[in-house]
Amino acid sequence: MRRPRRSRRKSRRLRVIRLWSYPDAVRAVPYLSRVLGSVREHWLTMQRHRVNIDRLGHHKADRATLIHIQDAERDSHRATENFRDSLRELRKIDVFLLDPVQGIAFIPFQRDEELAWMIYDRFDERGLIGWRWHKDTLETCRPLTELETSPPASSNFSLEA
Repeated sequence: MRRPRRSRRKSRRLRVIRLWSYPDAVRAVPYLSRVLGSVREHWLTMQRHRVNIDRLGHHKADRATLIHIQDAERDSHRATENFRDSLRELRKIDVFLLDPVQGIAFIPFQRDEELAWMIYDRFDERGLIGWRWHKDTLETCRPLTELETSPPASSNFSLEA
C-alpha cells in the first residue's frame, strides 16, 4: 500500500485579520503616528549600526577594533530587537508596514465584499491619505471621500500568510 505523496511546496497558513472601519482608523491616527515613529527610529538605528560594523570590518584587526566590532554588534542586535518589537506592535493591531523610513503603512478594510487598504503616511498631517483595492498596484491611491459615506463592513477577513 502506497502512502499519499506530500506536496513539496510549503503549505500556506491562513491568517484572519481584523478589518478596520474608517472612523476607527481616523481615531487611531495619533497612536499610529507614535508607533510608526518608533519603527522608523529603530530601523534607522539598526541601519546605522550595520554601517558602523561594515566600516570597522575594514580596519586592521587589532584588539581595540575587535572590541569596537563586538560593541557595535551588541548595539546592532539591540536595535534589531527594538525594531522587531515595534513591528510586532503594528501586527497586533493588523496594520501592515510598507516602508519604515517613509512611514507608510496599510490598514485593512472591506469594501463591496472585497479586501481593500487605507493608506497611512506618517509625514502627512492628515495621517490617512487614501485607499486602494487589494488588487491595485501599490502606487494607487484613491480619495478618502469615498469611504466617509460607506457603511461598516464585517470585522474579519482571511489572508494567506
